[in-house]
Parts: sequence; structure tokens; C-alpha cells
Amino acid sequence: MRIKNKEIRQRRHRKEQKIKEADRLLRAQYGDKKVSTAPKPKAPTAKKAAPVKPADAKPKTAPRPKKAEVE
Repeated sequence: MRIKNKEIRQRRHRKEQKIKEADRLLRAQYGDKKVSTAPKPKAPTAKKAAPVKPADAKPKTAPRPKKAEVE
């Protein structure tokens, strides 16, 4: 019976995930000190205030004139 490539890839991926999890457990148990491979969260930065726009600001582009209808 033929096994599709998609099934083979899924099986290999699951196997790799189990191996990675086992490695993490071994590192935690025997002290390799590489338990977390995720990047450390950074301190929150202060948000910049949005620039204040004057109320009478003009649009960036002028409206285009409509073409006259041809009859």
C-alpha cells in the first residue's frame, strides 16, 4: 500500500516534536540550562503621542473634475 508524501511529512514532524520535547526534559533534569529557547520578553516601551492635526487641514489630493457626458 502506498503512503502519501503528506502523511510521511506529518509523521516525521510529530517524531521531531517528540524528540525536541524529550531534549527539553533532559536539559531541565541534568542542568544544561537551555530550557527556554523562546526570546525573552522586552520591557514595554512608552508609546508616542499622535501628532495633532489642525482642523482646517486640506486633503492631500484635490478632487478630480467630472467628465462631461457625451450624448
